[in-house]
Amino acid sequence: MNKNIIKTYAMMIDREKVMNFAKGEGIVLTEDEADLFVSTIKENCDDILDGHGLEIINSKKGLLSEEAYDKLIELFYKYKKFID
Repeated sequence: MNKNIIKTYAMMIDREKVMNFAKGEGIVLTEDEADLFVSTIKENCDDILDGHGLEIINSKKGLLSEEAYDKLIELFYKYKKFID
């Protein structure tokens, strides 16, 4: 998929979209975790699209609940094919 399309979408995400997506994936996020996700994506979008997503997720490990972190890792591998 075109990375510019992904980046455009990523820049439009907000807490509500993240919370709804997480809920659909069976993840319970706090508002703070959703806000962290939004800010991390927006601040690191280019690095994520260049293949450094796992490093960025790992750098936030202590700021997420263990359940949210584990599910995020699982989702990373599930959706990584769209940015490779």
